Amino acid sequence: MTQHPEPGQHPSAQGPGANYGPPPPRHPHQPPRPPQPGPAGPPPPPPGRASGAFPAPERFQPAAPPPAEKGLIGALFDANFDYLVTPKLVKVFYILALMLITLSALMVVGAGIWISQLRNGWLVGLLVMCAGPVVWLFEMLLARLFLEAVVVRFKIAEYLRVIKDKI
Repeated sequence: MTQHPEPGQHPSAQGPGANYGPPPPRHPHQPPRPPQPGPAGPPPPPPGRASGAFPAPERFQPAAPPPAEKGLIGALFDANFDYLVTPKLVKVFYILALMLITLSALMVVGAGIWISQLRNGWLVGLLVMCAGPVVWLFEMLLARLFLEAVVVRFKIAEYLRVIKDKI
């Protein structure tokens, strides 16, 4: 049986959950519920604290400073894998990919020039020469996407480590 509010009184004035009945029964394997504040309001603040101040939870203390970065050689010999090598090498791989892709695009343009000098090959040579920059752009886009995916994976691992250290 539900209680109806008096005329002019809002239903929530009777307290939260007044119209919803008792809470459902607890599952046998479920941990006990934390105590809910009664109709008198929230529990009083602990002694020695201001009523409006929120205490910092004990488990969220500032994390220890991260270990000092090791160089490439130091990270190679880290048997615990606390220092990662791949993020240090991504820049080198990107520059290497940029040079190799540029070289291959120049070779495509050179092949287009060679084909255009053949008898009746000027149209095919022109098409191959125009394809060189398009191939360069497509290959650079693929290399960049791949290396960004690698970096994102390592950043996720780094951020998860920071979150783990805070807890």
